[in-house]
Amino acid sequence: MTAPLITPRRRGTGAIAAASLIGLLLTIPACAGKVEPRAQTCLSGTLTYDHKDADAGEKKPVVTSPARNANWELWGKTSAKASAERLASGITHSDNGTFKACYTAAGPLPEVHVKFRSSSTDMWRVVTDRTAQTEYAFDSPSRFDVSAGQNLGTVKVPAEIQNAWHVVDTLNLLYWKRGNPHSDCWTSHQKSGTCDRLTFVWEPADNADSGYWDHREETDTSEGANSVVVSGAMTDSKHLILHEAGHWWQWQLYGRQFPEVTDCSAHYIEKRSSTTCAWTEGFADAVAAYVLGDYRFVDENGGATSLENGTSTPGWDPGDTTQGRVGSSLLDLWAENGPDGGTWDRTIQLMTREKSDDFREYFLEDRPKATPPLSTTGAAKDILRRHTIDY
Repeated sequence: MTAPLITPRRRGTGAIAAASLIGLLLTIPACAGKVEPRAQTCLSGTLTYDHKDADAGEKKPVVTSPARNANWELWGKTSAKASAERLASGITHSDNGTFKACYTAAGPLPEVHVKFRSSSTDMWRVVTDRTAQTEYAFDSPSRFDVSAGQNLGTVKVPAEIQNAWHVVDTLNLLYWKRGNPHSDCWTSHQKSGTCDRLTFVWEPADNADSGYWDHREETDTSEGANSVVVSGAMTDSKHLILHEAGHWWQWQLYGRQFPEVTDCSAHYIEKRSSTTCAWTEGFADAVAAYVLGDYRFVDENGGATSLENGTSTPGWDPGDTTQGRVGSSLLDLWAENGPDGGTWDRTIQLMTREKSDDFREYFLEDRPKATPPLSTTGAAKDILRRHTIDY
């Protein structure tokens, strides 16, 4: 917008206006007191966590990583006699885990600290057990008589609960690739402000009853329903975290309707199970590999299984009842030079409209319903044949 033209006043008019203004100012009484500006008190720093990195191999080297998009709360006393209260909240920086927790006060705060929680906004969280649904949390060191900014430096998650933040941080990777540009939610079924939250239950001690997504009927709202349940060192593997999150996400993509899965206990990447088991487990394998940009599954001990397979790969059962062949077919369809345009986005959008009970239905019936249609011939069909799936 161009600035309006200002018409210059004549000298006489300006002199009268100035004299009138001086007279008006002389009639205004002086203020009885001065209003002191309110000071902003801030605690800043970087939240990090150590974790054993199973994805780096069986030696599982210890790695220090920033805790990105993790919830923090600023707690403190506003007077010497007051109880501590929550003064502000936010999340750590999405790139480097830095935080700046601020509160505007009339004077110095007698005590202030930052509480960190094992969650990210209201989109995902890690809780301590299946019934209490309580998030892990810890406090930074306190600062006293604070009236300005103080840098806490690096704040490290306590060793005994560090894996909870490894889950929180890893789930960013799936969220960033979720293929829903229309809202902050995991899928387009919900709008911002009404999103479903992904819950991981992580129990620090090894538990034989863990390592799965606890699927229940949509109407089951009891504690722990439709949460991922993991324990011990399972969360050392990003692939395992993302695989289990992939089950929950497929349920979300299908509008909380999961395929009826049969003959899936136990199941193995290279072995035959059922078409429904191979579809859901193969999709979860593909989710983890696609998000991490590789072609494998890694367990909590650092053992890696390649998803590479062909018509003569030894030890592999053929066809679409083998989850590794389904998963690798999906990865090849979504590959950079693949027939789906180098991304999974069109499949993800399709899944929010069409629920496939198995890979055959996804490929033959639902891919043609995509907008624009996804190919079922040519290069797409060649991919399936290479993985011994022949429709």
